[in-house]
Amino acid sequence: MSQFMIGNPSRVGYLASARKQQPPLRTSGTWPLQGTARPWATAPGQCNTFLVSGLIRNGNAPLGGISGPRSLAALQAVEAPLGSAAGGAEVGSSSGGRRTKGGKAKRNAKAPTVLSEIRFDDVGLAGRAEQVEDGFKVTLQLDTPRGLVLHWALDDWTPPMESSWPAGTVRVDDKACQTSFPADGRLEVKFSSDDCPSRLVFVLKQTEGGEVWFNNSGTNYAVQLRAPPLQSFVEKVLSAEGTYSHWSLAQRLMLTAEVLDAADATGPEGMALIFTWLRLSSTRVLDWYRNANFQPKDIASIQKHTGERIAEKSRSSAHPLNRLLARGALAGLPRGGGNGDDIRMGILHIMRGNGIREGHRPGHDEPFLEQWHQKLHTNTSPDDVTICEAYLAFLHSGNHDDYWRVLWDNGRLTREKLESWSKPIKAWPQHLPHLIPAFQGYLWTLKTTHAGADLDTAMEMAKGFMDDDLRWVIYDILAHRNDWWVPGKIVEARQRLAYYWKASGSSRDLLLLDIALENWFRTSLERTDFDRLGRDDLIELVGLVLRSARIAYDDEDLTQCEALWERLRGHPPLPGERWGGQWSLAALAAAERLELSVAAHMDKLYGLVQPHADAFGRACRLDQAHVANFGEEVVRGQPLFLISLLLQKLEPQLRAAAGGAPWQIVSQAAGGSGGAAGQVVAVAALSEVQGCSYSRPTVLLAGALTGVEDIPPGVVAVLTRSTTDVLSHLAIRARSQRVLLATCFDEDAWKGWQDLAAAGASAAAIVDPAVGAVMPAEAPAAVAAGSGDAAGTAAAPATGPRVALQSPERTSSWAIAESSFRPGLVGAKALNLATLRQRLATAGAGDAVGVPASVALPYGTFERVLAEEPRNADVAAEVERLVAAAAAAAAAGSFPREELDQLRKVVSEELVAPPDLVRQLAAVASQQGLIPSADSWLSYADAGSSSPASTSYDSDADGDGDADAGGWSAVWSAVCRVWASKWTDRAWLSRRALGIAEGDLFMSVLVQQVVPFQYSFVLHTSNPVTHTPGELLGEVVVGMGETLVGNYPGRALGFTTPPVENTGEAVNGEVSPKLISLPSKRTALHAPTSGPAQTPLLIARSDANAEDLEQYAAAGLYDSVTLQPLVARPPDYATDPIVDNPDFRGALLGRLARLGRTVAAAFGGRDQDVEGGVVAGGGLYVVQARPQVEIHSPH
Repeated sequence: MSQFMIGNPSRVGYLASARKQQPPLRTSGTWPLQGTARPWATAPGQCNTFLVSGLIRNGNAPLGGISGPRSLAALQAVEAPLGSAAGGAEVGSSSGGRRTKGGKAKRNAKAPTVLSEIRFDDVGLAGRAEQVEDGFKVTLQLDTPRGLVLHWALDDWTPPMESSWPAGTVRVDDKACQTSFPADGRLEVKFSSDDCPSRLVFVLKQTEGGEVWFNNSGTNYAVQLRAPPLQSFVEKVLSAEGTYSHWSLAQRLMLTAEVLDAADATGPEGMALIFTWLRLSSTRVLDWYRNANFQPKDIASIQKHTGERIAEKSRSSAHPLNRLLARGALAGLPRGGGNGDDIRMGILHIMRGNGIREGHRPGHDEPFLEQWHQKLHTNTSPDDVTICEAYLAFLHSGNHDDYWRVLWDNGRLTREKLESWSKPIKAWPQHLPHLIPAFQGYLWTLKTTHAGADLDTAMEMAKGFMDDDLRWVIYDILAHRNDWWVPGKIVEARQRLAYYWKASGSSRDLLLLDIALENWFRTSLERTDFDRLGRDDLIELVGLVLRSARIAYDDEDLTQCEALWERLRGHPPLPGERWGGQWSLAALAAAERLELSVAAHMDKLYGLVQPHADAFGRACRLDQAHVANFGEEVVRGQPLFLISLLLQKLEPQLRAAAGGAPWQIVSQAAGGSGGAAGQVVAVAALSEVQGCSYSRPTVLLAGALTGVEDIPPGVVAVLTRSTTDVLSHLAIRARSQRVLLATCFDEDAWKGWQDLAAAGASAAAIVDPAVGAVMPAEAPAAVAAGSGDAAGTAAAPATGPRVALQSPERTSSWAIAESSFRPGLVGAKALNLATLRQRLATAGAGDAVGVPASVALPYGTFERVLAEEPRNADVAAEVERLVAAAAAAAAAGSFPREELDQLRKVVSEELVAPPDLVRQLAAVASQQGLIPSADSWLSYADAGSSSPASTSYDSDADGDGDADAGGWSAVWSAVCRVWASKWTDRAWLSRRALGIAEGDLFMSVLVQQVVPFQYSFVLHTSNPVTHTPGELLGEVVVGMGETLVGNYPGRALGFTTPPVENTGEAVNGEVSPKLISLPSKRTALHAPTSGPAQTPLLIARSDANAEDLEQYAAAGLYDSVTLQPLVARPPDYATDPIVDNPDFRGALLGRLARLGRTVAAAFGGRDQDVEGGVVAGGGLYVVQARPQVEIHSPH
C-alpha cells in the first residue's frame, strides 16, 4: 500500500520518494493528520474517501463525483501574456511577458482581457483570470455559496505578498494563506503587474458539517494567469523520474495532472513535454513500478482523472498543436475508470469459485494465478490486459509458446520483465481450460480500466454517446474491418463523430474511439501496395489521408492544402484538361505545396519532442537506443506521414505530365557546356561549410540549403535536393561566380551522385539542355589527378582587391531627400530608384508605374554617430577593439565568429542617435510623405536624448506603445540593425575573399515606404539560366517579395518571354509568356495594417558602396529591416486568380514582361534585375532595379 504522509496542506501536490513529502489527497476530518492514508475511488455523487489508521471516514461532495476540472475556455496566457502581442511571452522569464527597461510591465488593454477560465465540477467552482487596467485579477465563484475556506498560495506554493490578500486573509504557515468565501460565494484576488504570478494554486476546506478538505484528486486546484517558465515544471518532472526511489505509473499520472495546465499555458513546448513523457511511459521506456504500490480502484480513479484532463486539453487548448500533442498523449494512456475494485475482487472470485488456492485458503495450487493475483492487488496496469490475453491464448491451445508469443506481440513483455517486478510472476501457467469463460469476462473488466484506444473496447464504451445511425455505421466498419472500402467509410464516420467528441464536456470515450478509428485507418492503408495504384487513385488516396488528418488537426496551413487538393480532385476542377500540360503544372504545384506543409509540420513536431526525449535520457539514464531516434519514430507514426509516401509515387507522374525535367538548372558554370568538373563531396547542408575553402575543384552535394549561403572558394558546382528559386540570393551569387547550381528531383539520379561522393571520385557534371539533367561523366585528367584535400579549411584572403569601391563624399547632412541623391552620398539602390522615378514617368509605358517614396542616411553616417555623439564613446571604442580582434583572429587562421557576434550585438543594441540626426531625418521624412508629421520623432530630440537601439518600439517611450509602431525607436532600431549587418558571417567572408578592407566599406541606409503588395515579382530582362539575351525570365509570388528573394521553400510562378525581335508571336510588341511553373510556396508574407494615425509602413534597406555593382552584385549580404514584422499567412492557391484564372494570369504576366523591358530601356538598354510588386487593383510598383550580372551565351 502506498504510504502518503499527511502534513502541511501547503505541500499538497508534491510527489516524492519515501524520504520526501508525499501528496495528501482529499481527507475528511481534521487536517493535518498523523498516520497514513490512501485514496479511494468513489461512486458518482460522492467525494473521495480515505482510510486513515484503519478507519474509513466519508464526506459528501456537493456536486457529484470527482471528474477533474472541465475547461470552459482555452487558456490564452501564452497568446497574450501581460498584455503583449500574441506569442510575445518570454519562456524562462521570471516575470513573463515583455518589460520596459524600467521593469514596468506593458499594459495596452483598456478593458478587462480574459486570460483563462476553468471549472471544477467536483466542488462547484468556476475560476477566471483577467488582465485589468491596474494589473491582474482572479475571480472564484461558487455555484452554491457555503462555508468554504480558500487555502491558497502562488505558483508552486510560494506565499503571496500581503498586497494581494483579500479582506479577512490570514497567513497560516510559511507557505500559504487562508481566506473565507463571502456570503455571495464570490472571491477576488488581485495582483499588480509587477507581482503577477504564473498561477494561483489552492485547496478548499469545508467548515460546515465537519471539516472536509478538497484538493482535486491530489493535484491541487489552479487558475492560470500566464505562461510559467518552461523549466519550472520540466525540472520537477525530470527530478521525479530520475531520482525518486518510490515511483510508479499512478504517481506519474498524478504529477501529469498537476503540471498539465502550466504545460498548456506555456504552449507547444510545454505540451510536447507531456506528450514525450507519456509516450516514453506507454512504450515502457520509463519505469511503471519502482517501490510504490496502489490498490486497483485507486489506480483506476487516477487514470480516469488524468485521462479526462488530457482529453479536455485535446478539445479546448488555445493552440492547435497543443490539441494534437494532447491527443497523442491520450492515445497511449490507459482508459481509467470502470470499477477498479472489480479487478482485485474479480481474480479472487475466479480462484475461489474454481477451488484454486488463494493465500491460506485450501485448494488446487496454481502459483501463476497466485502471483498474478498479488500483482493485481498492488499494482494493476495495462500489462494485465496483455497477461490475460496471453493466458487465454494458452488456455485455448495448451501450448506455452502461445503464452509467450502473445505476451511479446501484444505488450512486449518477456519472462525477464515479469520476474523483475516488485510482485514478480515467475511461475508458468497451468492448463485449466475450464477457466476460459471466466477469464474472458475478466478480460473485459481489465479492458474497461486499462484498454485505452482499443477499437472494440472504445466502441463499447462510447456507443451510448452517439446517434443510432452513426452507431450502426461504426459497428458495420468493425464487422468488415478488413474490407477494401473501410478506409473511406472510417473517414466519413470520423467526420460525423467529431461533432460529438469536440463538444465541451463530452466523454473521453468518444475521443478514444476516434483515436482507435484513426489508428485502424492507417493500418488498413499501410497494407495497400501503392505501386499498383493508378495516378488518379493516388490523387484520391492523398485526399483521403489529408481529410482524415484534418479531422483532428485544425491547422490553417493544412486547411489551405486540403482546399487546393479538392480542386485537384475536381471539386471544382483546376483549369485545363485533366493530365494536360496546364492542369499538370497546377497539380504539380499543389503536390509540392502539400509536401512542403507536411515536411514543415513534421520538422516542427520533431523539434518539439526530441529535446525533451534527450532530457529524459540524461535525467533517467535511459538506453540511447530509445532516445536517439525518438523524434523520428514520432514523425513516422503521424497520420500525415502516409502523404509523403503517396507523393513519392505521384510526383514523378505529375512532373512527367507537366513536361518538367528531373533537374532544375538554376545557374550554369563557365564554359561552353554549362557544366563543371571536380572531386565530388557530400555535405548535409551548405551552411556546414560556410567560411571554408577547397584546395581543388569540388562538386558539392548539399542535402539542404536556405538560399542565403555563400559558395565556398574552390566549389565549381552545387547540386542539391532543396527546391531553389532561380532568383534567390544564392542563385544570383552562383551565376555571378559562374558556379553550376542545380536541384535534383530524381531519387535514382541523386543516388548516383551520392555513390560518387562515397567513393571519393572526381567527375564532370554535364548539363544536357535537351532533357534538363545534370549527368556525371568522366572528369578531365587534370582534375582527376589533382592533389590537395577536399575538406574545408579557413577561407584565405584574396591577394589583392578585385572590386574598386567608391569613396564617400563628406557631408554635414544627417539625412537627405531623393532629390539630393548622388554618387558619393548614397548607393546604387537609391540612385537607381531616383533614376527610375524620373525616366519611367517619360518612358511612354502603357501602365503607370509607381516608385515608393524614400529618404537616405548618407555614407559616413554610422561613422559620425560613433565619433560625434559623446554617449557613444564606449560603443565606438568597443567597435574598434572588436574589428581589430576579428582581423587578428583571421590572420591567425581562425574564423572570428565570437567577435562578429559581439559587433552585431553592440551596434544593433547600444547606439544612441544624435538629436540633430533625429531632427533632420524627421523633417525630411515628413517632407517626402513617409510620415504624416515629424512630431512623434522630434519628441526625442526635444527632450535632449534618445533611446539606445535596443529600446523596442512598443515600449512606453513611444506613447501608446504598439499603436505607434512607426515611432522613432522602431526606426532607430531598424537602422542600427542594417549597420550591424556589415558584420554578418557571410558579409565578412565575402569582403575578405575579394580583398575589401574594413575601412573601405561604407553603408548608406535607405528608409523607404513599404507598399502592401498583393503579388511581388523579380524580373531578369535577359535569361541568366539559358544565357539567352533578350529572353525575359520572371518569378511571381503571393504577398511581399521576401519569400522570393529569401528563397522560402517552394516554387514561385515562373515564366519566360522570348526576345521580341526573334519571335513571330509578337503583335504590336506583344508576346505570349511561357509558363514554367505555378506557385507552391507555403508561406505568403503580408504587410501589417497601419496604426491608427495611418503612419506609412517603412523599411530600412542596406545601400552599401559594395553592393549592386556591375562586377559584384553582393546580393543579400546586408540586411533590410521592416519597422514592423511582416505577417506570415498560408496562401490560398485554391481561389487565387494567379492559379485559378488563366486569363488574369496571362494578362498580368504580359504587363510584367512589358515593364521589364521598359525598365531596361530606361537604363539605356542595359539588362536589369527588377524587383517590384502589384497592389490590389492592379497597380505596378518597382522597388529596386540593379544592373544584371553580365550574360555570356554558352554558344
